[in-house]
Amino acid sequence: MSIPKADPHRQHLLAEALQLSRQRDTSISSARLVAIQAELQCFTHTIHREPIPIDDIPVAIREAFVEATIRLVPYQEIGGSYWQGTLASPTLERYFPDPLPTILREPTIGSQLCELFQLSDDFASHLQASQQQVTQRLAQQKRIMAAAIASMQGLAPTPEAILQLFQALFGDLPIPAKLIDCIYTPLQLYFCLPYEDGRLYSSNPDIALPEQLSEPLQSFLQELDEFHYQKFDRFPTFGPCHPANIDSDWCQALAQSTGDSPADITHVLSRSVGIIPTHKMEAFLIHDVWGHHWQYLCTQFASDYAILKDCGHPLHTGETAYTSDGPLNCRMLFEVHGEQVQLDLQKSRLFFHGEVQQRLGLLFTHLIAEMIADAAEFKFIWDNPNHADQLLSSSVFKDHPTKLDLTLADVDFLFLRVLRPLLEIQLSAFEETPLETALLQEWDQARIPVDSLTLKTSLKAAIAALYQIFFQEYNTTYLPTLTGEASLFSDIVSNLLYFQNVLNELYTEPINKNAVPFQDLLLLFVGCYCSSDSYVEFWSLDDALAAYYWPCWHLLNTLLNIQY
Repeated sequence: MSIPKADPHRQHLLAEALQLSRQRDTSISSARLVAIQAELQCFTHTIHREPIPIDDIPVAIREAFVEATIRLVPYQEIGGSYWQGTLASPTLERYFPDPLPTILREPTIGSQLCELFQLSDDFASHLQASQQQVTQRLAQQKRIMAAAIASMQGLAPTPEAILQLFQALFGDLPIPAKLIDCIYTPLQLYFCLPYEDGRLYSSNPDIALPEQLSEPLQSFLQELDEFHYQKFDRFPTFGPCHPANIDSDWCQALAQSTGDSPADITHVLSRSVGIIPTHKMEAFLIHDVWGHHWQYLCTQFASDYAILKDCGHPLHTGETAYTSDGPLNCRMLFEVHGEQVQLDLQKSRLFFHGEVQQRLGLLFTHLIAEMIADAAEFKFIWDNPNHADQLLSSSVFKDHPTKLDLTLADVDFLFLRVLRPLLEIQLSAFEETPLETALLQEWDQARIPVDSLTLKTSLKAAIAALYQIFFQEYNTTYLPTLTGEASLFSDIVSNLLYFQNVLNELYTEPINKNAVPFQDLLLLFVGCYCSSDSYVEFWSLDDALAAYYWPCWHLLNTLLNIQY
């Protein structure tokens, strides 16, 4: 694995692109971003397009490719091929997955692929078990969503029926029934609501808007577009359908009709129901329906997002970093000697770097999830160039599979946010922080005297010293800048560029649509490859795609005796 270091010229271009991504609302900045992207396209790997011996392909890549191939069948069920709704969607109407050869639907395809790619019996068993799990989760979600949608009284729901379901999911919010539309598939439901900047609007004179919104409705609208870490727990919709707000009686009735537990029902609904602005629906539908939902059922991304939701919480005693010396939790950084608390300096540095890497790994999962959802969205333009105007996009790079401006904006927005608890200290002589309280309670339970003012003051000093070490290590290694000397941040952005350029080139290969799927499989491969340890896999992803995707695809095509 070689991490592409940012040479001064590339680093300068990326720094300029980062600055422009913050202000891309002008035609001048947009034109300059396009020019920078064109110049940055030369920074990429040579793609190997010829077959190679199977032993030359790393086992981890073969396993990810086979798993991705197996996921092609559920991918088609998870998407939006069978969507319905009260609004027309020209993008969903013209969006189709790659056609699947019959052989990929055969019950024995898993064992055939494991034999073809020379994978172990243990992996074959793992593959079978994971596919059964996907099948079961898919069946459960279909069952629950079918029951929820049926509560709207049929396939042509009235405004009142839609409002009733809306209020069962989000609370008794006083919204005019005629304002709410919906788009739904067997697995997902999106309410389309005419709102912007925390306000409702209507272009229909027959719909009377309330002169003043109630406080709950006003808060609800304002929170729809606000960033909250808790939304990461509702991947892949990142929506406002919080389990606690779902009507318990309605949920219990749903449970009786499906045989699922109320907990399962709220879990599924909170991740499968979203709200999108009506006037922007064509900017979200493909991205969410085809781009994200398969990631939830077919990869391990959801587990990373579940951890990411807690990234904003202050450090606690059990916070564990996995380091070269093994796991270290926060309590292990402090030692009590009499009335003095001493900080282990070496462990503190190891803890900080391990914790940063874990947090950045979660950030990488989010970046990768968004980029491959962007590529899935781009497929509409690739297949329907004459209807490109129907797909709305906030990116300057609507005609590219990945979006450099949106990716840079995501890095810029989240990099410091996920590190914030390591870089923000709040100590007071007048009260204890939660970390102090927890440490003192644990020491008290271990029969260590903790009533001494000297000990408590010493603990505050040790925590202050801990954060001083964190700041020193941060300033040395992790400053989020693309100017000056190369840093981990510049390495991240540079590696993202290489990954995007490789993915852009591969995704736009002129492949025979009747062959084994190429575009859909490419995105599934990225998701499966990055489902174990995103921090590690992020650095090798661009190399894996460039060197091995085509050779794996060639080998897969031998099942159909297709020559290329």
